[in-house]
Amino acid sequence: MTIYLQVQQLLVAIEAELKNTSLWNSVTPSAEALASTTPFCIDTMPFTDWLQFIFLVKMRQLVVMQMPLPHKMAIQPMAEEAFKSLTVDTGELLSLILSFDQLLNTNS
Repeated sequence: MTIYLQVQQLLVAIEAELKNTSLWNSVTPSAEALASTTPFCIDTMPFTDWLQFIFLVKMRQLVVMQMPLPHKMAIQPMAEEAFKSLTVDTGELLSLILSFDQLLNTNS
């Protein structure tokens, strides 16, 4: 299985889990919020919106275009911190994000 297929499968699973936990947002952030240069856009949107509207979109573009994938991913620590205040069970989502980090870190 190619790295691109593995990444695509994890992206689909992350999206599904965001939806399963009702963390999927039907409202797109403003252009200003999306243009944030702060890591994870923490100054303009919740982390779950960053996952949905920035991370998933950009990673899917890389996969479709077969562009080089990022190295040294470390999204899971931020996700763990961001999810502390949530009341839904984010265990599976954290596990998927960790799998994503590990996949790209071992294939760099």
